[in-house]
Amino acid sequence: MRVLVTGGAGFIGSSAALALAARHPDWDLVACDNLYRRGSEIHLPRLKAAGVELIHADGRKLDD
Repeated sequence: MRVLVTGGAGFIGSSAALALAARHPDWDLVACDNLYRRGSEIHLPRLKAAGVELIHADGRKLDD
């Protein structure tokens, strides 16, 4: 199963992605975030270590 977590670098999104990765190691997890908020980047190493792919995009922009 492939799961997209929007806002994946924020506190709630990264917590959800990490919890899903721990409970379902066979799932393909993708976190999408625009990294606009200060502090979002502190969650990136933990997401990477858990095998969560990060897509840097803004869902409000058609080009992203």
